[in-house]
Formats: sequence, C-alpha cells, structure tokens
Amino acid sequence: MPSPVGHTLAGLCGFLLGRERIPPQQRRWWLASCVAIANLPDLDILPGLMLYGDPSEFHRDATHSIFVGMAIAGSVWAIAKSRGLKPHRLWGVYTGGLYLSHILLDMLVADPFPPTGVQAFWPFSFDYFAFPIAIFARFDYFDPALGMLDAILSWHNFFGVLREILILTPALVGSYYLGQKIGYHLRKSR
Repeated sequence: MPSPVGHTLAGLCGFLLGRERIPPQQRRWWLASCVAIANLPDLDILPGLMLYGDPSEFHRDATHSIFVGMAIAGSVWAIAKSRGLKPHRLWGVYTGGLYLSHILLDMLVADPFPPTGVQAFWPFSFDYFAFPIAIFARFDYFDPALGMLDAILSWHNFFGVLREILILTPALVGSYYLGQKIGYHLRKSR
C-alpha cells in the first residue's frame, strides 16, 4: 500500500477538483474531509495493532472494498442532505471517489508478500485483487525485526514516499488546473 502521504495527495486532488463547487465557508471542512476519507480504509491497521501488535493483521481486507466505499459514500450523502450541506450529492460522489482512490492506489503497489492486493469485491469475493503493474512501493508499517517505529522510519519507506510524491505531483497540478477550469465554467454559467 502507498504511505499516508500518497493517500493524502490523492485526497488533495479530490479537494482541488471540487473546491469551486463548495461554498467558501465550507472549504476547510471539505479539505479535511477529503484527506481523511482518502486515508480512511487504512484505519484497519488499528485493530490488528491493538489486539495482536501487528498492524497488518486485518489490513487490506473488508475496509478496502468497493462495497464499503459505496456504503460510506451513501452515508455521507444522507448526512449532508439532512444537515443541509450544499451540494449534498457532490459530498456523496466525492466521498465515494476518494474512498475508491485509496483502493485503486493500493492495487498499484508492488507487494512481495501474499496475499497481494486488496479484497476489492468483498463481501461478494474474498479474493485479493491487484493490477498486473505496480507503480508504488509497499509502505511498511511493521517489521518484526525492527519494530513499528523503525519500520515506518526506514529508508525503504522514505524512498517510497519520494516516489509517491514524484508520481502524484503531476496529478495534483492537473487537479488544480482542472478545478480552476470547472470553477470558471460554473461562474460563467451563473
């Protein structure tokens, strides 16, 4: 899986694409939400860490599925609608897109340890799926020989994060300009 930095960059892309459709007073909340949702599937490391001392125990399972992403998107849509957040449909669509971005990025990881990939189609399939090409390095949260902190701060992870930044920065720049263009067309149509 990519690091939280890679998933945060994907969340920033989502923010930049939709920021012109969000009222200015809601943009900080929108930014924080985009980053949180893009990282949300990785909360599955916490139960494994707390129960077994191994963050990978439950990682890449049900929380990394399209089904869970759509359920969360539907919940966000309903909450946004009930609270009068405008545009509530956009909140739901973007939540789904950001959650799915996490799954997509995780499917593009070079993972040397089976099972490779994520349970993208859980609960309909318990198989793991990954793309045949890998563009991201695996981010290691835990290595029994090193411990968690030393594994996170390893050179392997450092260079993996640099790679994510190099790969995702063009997407970030593209999202900024596309978001500007969307905003221009929205202002022009008013």
